[in-house]
Amino acid sequence: MRIALRGRNKLRLVEGTWKKKKFRENLWEQWERCNAIVLSWLMNVVTPQIIGGVVFGASAQALWEDLREKFDKVDGYRSFNLHKKIATLYQGTSSISIYYTKMNDLWDEFEALLPALCDCEKFRDYVAFMKRQKLYQFLMGLNDSYAQAMSQILLMYPLPIVNQAFSMIMSDENQKSIAATTGNLGLTSPIPDESYESAALYSSRSSGFQPSFRPKNFQPNNSQQLGSYSK
Repeated sequence: MRIALRGRNKLRLVEGTWKKKKFRENLWEQWERCNAIVLSWLMNVVTPQIIGGVVFGASAQALWEDLREKFDKVDGYRSFNLHKKIATLYQGTSSISIYYTKMNDLWDEFEALLPALCDCEKFRDYVAFMKRQKLYQFLMGLNDSYAQAMSQILLMYPLPIVNQAFSMIMSDENQKSIAATTGNLGLTSPIPDESYESAALYSSRSSGFQPSFRPKNFQPNNSQQLGSYSK
């Protein structure tokens, strides 16, 4: 929500930087209109269970602060549940894309709980460590059918990031899908030419002959005489 408000240049309205009294009186009507727009955005993003407590909000800043005080809290129970979901996430019957999206959502929520860190050498080492953790989690949750592709990824040096590993697994899945589709088409190999031989069958009604093809093991019955001439 903060990203959406910043993109629309309305984040300072909910943070309290742009208060109504800071503007000239002839701009108050425009301020009220912007405040109403942001209020409607906030009311549309909350769940129906808590809409009753925010529907009577008159100020976007007051509503924002109320929601932050109630729900923007990091406690041990919330962190525990988040870590449990990450640790027990497996692909199962989901596709690679759905599984990867679920894992990314959980990691994004986890990173939102972390305090802001400095841009120093230790921070860059921590970022590299977290990237490896994401890669390991992604590979551990895959089904056993991707064991070979997982082994190939772990043998790479340096290790790829999780986005690159996802692309590799998707390529492997596409190859399996193409192979399965080809096998289900019921294609058969063409009959070799040597299984048939050419035989000249002479017609009793013609002085010439008509070339034909017959199987190699073909045996004529009593009514069929090969190489007979009309008298």
